[in-house]
Amino acid sequence: MPIAEAVSDALETPIEELPPLSHAIDLDALDAVMTHKRSTDVTVTFSYAGLRVLIHSSNTVYVRPLSRGNNNPL
Repeated sequence: MPIAEAVSDALETPIEELPPLSHAIDLDALDAVMTHKRSTDVTVTFSYAGLRVLIHSSNTVYVRPLSRGNNNPL
């Protein structure tokens, strides 16, 4: 799964040691949003394993550390 791999790489932690992704986001809902054909781009942002995760409809995954007081998702 690209999300778990990106987070694993960012944290330098094996995927097996990460918390279940389903504890951070509804995976069925994420799949429905990201696979549904749209005329506009879609971006989903959520927190997972101490990181801010942003997924773009182009299937690009970005991860950044969570920072307090910063309203910018990345």
